[in-house]
Amino acid sequence: MRLSDLRDKRVRSLDGETLGRVHEVHCEGLKVTALMCGPGSFIERLTARRAGRRIAWDKVRRIDRDAVVVDAQPARRK
Repeated sequence: MRLSDLRDKRVRSLDGETLGRVHEVHCEGLKVTALMCGPGSFIERLTARRAGRRIAWDKVRRIDRDAVVVDAQPARRK
């Protein structure tokens, strides 16, 4: 799998809740350390503004064909 294969992939919790889409992959050397995910709107891409959440790579449980499944708590609603 390439890093580019992760970009724009949907991120879901183990409970099935959608957390957004991958918009950044953080690496140190040759090792993936985290994913940034959140709403991947077209306006955010144009303005390079990034909002969302950081999910540590050790929280990734599996990578399905259509989504990355993570062991993370859903975002709190305000």
